[in-house]
Order: sequence, then structure tokens, then C-alpha cells
Amino acid sequence: MTPSQEQAYYAETYLTEAAATVVAAGSAEGTAWVAVTPNIFHPKGGGQPSDEGTVDGVPVTPARDDDGLVVLAGAPAALEVGAAVVCSVDPAKRRLHAALHTAGHVLGALGEARGWQHSGHSHFPGQARLDFDPEGHEDELATPELREGVLAELQAAMDAALARGGVVTASMDDAGHRTVTIDGVNSEPCGGTHVRSLADLANVRILEVKVKRGAIKVRYEAEHA
Repeated sequence: MTPSQEQAYYAETYLTEAAATVVAAGSAEGTAWVAVTPNIFHPKGGGQPSDEGTVDGVPVTPARDDDGLVVLAGAPAALEVGAAVVCSVDPAKRRLHAALHTAGHVLGALGEARGWQHSGHSHFPGQARLDFDPEGHEDELATPELREGVLAELQAAMDAALARGGVVTASMDDAGHRTVTIDGVNSEPCGGTHVRSLADLANVRILEVKVKRGAIKVRYEAEHA
């Protein structure tokens, strides 16, 4: 039976240190792991990298197992179920990941407003991008000049959306499906971390619009204000 685990990062992006209790422990290929509750670590997924942090000062790597439990590899080997621990997440990386993810949601909505169909994404620092299906939009992206024009339009739309602002909230339904809503932008299923409002975003820039490998690829960057 999978132990119960509260995913505290769902409710509070800015919670980066917490006391927790070990609810499962073991080892894999000689590396000890634990699962704790409440869990403040976001595991890699949904286009977002995993958090970096520590358990009782020891660096760990979070990942979601086949049962949906977030396990922390590299934890102290002596920890047993029931042990009390202190968990910490790198706050600067947490804020950056949240900013990139929220900016990606806004960019996705802007692309869909143009009639583009969202087909993929990455919110990793230095390689953040959204992919869209180019079918039916080949003419508007046929030349470098046209692509630069589209980039400028997307940047202007992004700037306008950020200037309007909007609160970012998350909700969970009875089936455990989480939805993130950006006021005035959109709502979509998401398991990632996000800023509290669009006012928390800074230096959001559209870097490139191109068509490659059968997709419109829009690269971007963002920071936490």
C-alpha cells in the first residue's frame, strides 16, 4: 500500500523549508532514498526540472515513482520510517522554475490565441520553449522577416498581459486532478510550481520563433521579480 504523502509544493511555491516525517525508506542500486510528508520537493515532470535541496543537510534528488510517491534519492541511509527530518529546497532555483513555468503558460495562451495548437513544451532554464503545430500557418512563418514580425507581435502581447497582471491560483478536484488558473489568461491542468501573480515575473523575452522538425518552436526566457 502506497503511504499517504501531502504534496505541499502544490499549495505553496514559496515554502522552501519544512519539518517532515519519513513515510517510506529504502535503497536502489546502493543509493538510499526516503519519502516524506509533507513533501516540498517538485520532481522533474511536465516540462519542469526537479527541485534541488537537502534532507537534514544532505543533498537529495527528487523523483516520482510508479505509485506516484515523490522519493528523495541520496538521503541519509540511517533514516527509518517515522523519523523526523528537516527538508530544504534551493529557493533561487524554485523561484526561477516557477517564473519560467508561469511565463510558459502565458506564452501558450498567446500562441493559441493566434490559432496555433500547443504540441509540446520545456520550462528548463536556458532552453525554455513552447512547440505548436504549424499546419495551416506555414505562410505567416515562411520567411525570416515574417517570423521576426510574429516574434514582435508575441512580445507585445506578452508585455500587455504582464502589464494587466493577474493572480495565479491552483485547485484540485475530487479525482486528484490539479488545475492552474492565471486570472485573465487561462486555466489548464498542471502539476508544476507557479508564481503568485504575473507581477512576480520580470524580463520575460521571446527569443526566437522558428519552424523546425515539424513544429513552430518559440524560445523564451523569464526571471522572478
